[in-house]
Amino acid sequence: MKSEFKNIRIKAILQVLIVVFLHFITIYFLKLKTEDWDEEIVNQMFLMYSVPIFLTYISCMRALKTRKLRYNIAWLVISTLPSMRILFYLKEYQGKKSANPGFIEFDIPQIELIYLFPVSYLGIQLILIFLMLIMIFSKEKPVID
Repeated sequence: MKSEFKNIRIKAILQVLIVVFLHFITIYFLKLKTEDWDEEIVNQMFLMYSVPIFLTYISCMRALKTRKLRYNIAWLVISTLPSMRILFYLKEYQGKKSANPGFIEFDIPQIELIYLFPVSYLGIQLILIFLMLIMIFSKEKPVID
């Protein structure tokens, strides 16, 4: 039992690292503004990304504990595709300047990657965990005494 739990944890960590690596590759190829980051910005990013990455780990553990491939594939697709779409949207947003005087523009060029992306990814993971719990508990058969 203990070795099975350890095996699931290792698989979950590896899968989360794969998803994080896919996001880094996408950010690199989209050439999102990642230059000129000082130590304070890196510390803020670490704090902002720690909770979404932890929730990604929790949802992956939940998917792996079911031992069903469809839950694991659903986890991978939902953890990757919506966030990739958000990254493409942020790339599209970076190139545009507002012509409206009342439109809010950020002074920090990396604000999208520091705050907007982690908060949206946090929302995706919370929804995923909630839906996964509903799917798992609705499939369980009640024990009748």
